[in-house]
Amino acid sequence: MATLSELVAAIAAVEGVDAERVTAIARAVREDGLIQTSGRGTSAAQMSETDAANLLIAANTADTARTAPAAVKKYRTLQAKRRSSQFGNELEELISAAKRECLADHLTKMVALFGTPDHRFGKSTYTKMEYGFEIEFEKPVPSVRVHIWVSIDRQGDRFEFTDRRLPTTKTTGDRRERTTITQRTILAVANVLRT
Repeated sequence: MATLSELVAAIAAVEGVDAERVTAIARAVREDGLIQTSGRGTSAAQMSETDAANLLIAANTADTARTAPAAVKKYRTLQAKRRSSQFGNELEELISAAKRECLADHLTKMVALFGTPDHRFGKSTYTKMEYGFEIEFEKPVPSVRVHIWVSIDRQGDRFEFTDRRLPTTKTTGDRRERTTITQRTILAVANVLRT
């Protein structure tokens, strides 16, 4: 299990972002009760998959530390189009699968649940070297797109998590910002949680 500072360092390093920015965001999210707190030093809180998911969401969606807690709450509740699963829970499961070194099995399950019903990746498991995935966070209208593919032909499946209560993009403006992370980030976070 990792401490918050170890998790911050891993995310900053793998995503190539400023560690001070991630630290400020982590502090704001922790102060809002979305990341575990306890003592300092050897008695510091050990991070869970939920803590890691919340920090990943905040680091990739929040404009400032002050807006980070609201961003986490908003993005965690986005729902898949084919099912009512929420993004925050799916991200936690993805991190947990990577930590247990059974990520390929979990990706196959995700495609079977959320993807195109006839996609071949949802029907059979591939080795860890044969697949890839991206998680794309979009704002100002919050949404998350997940793209999972088999590296043989890079054909894959995409599924989206959205807030069905929000207005369409025509009423909110045309500008979009997207941040994409890949399996490298998830595997780095899982590796830190495993230690």
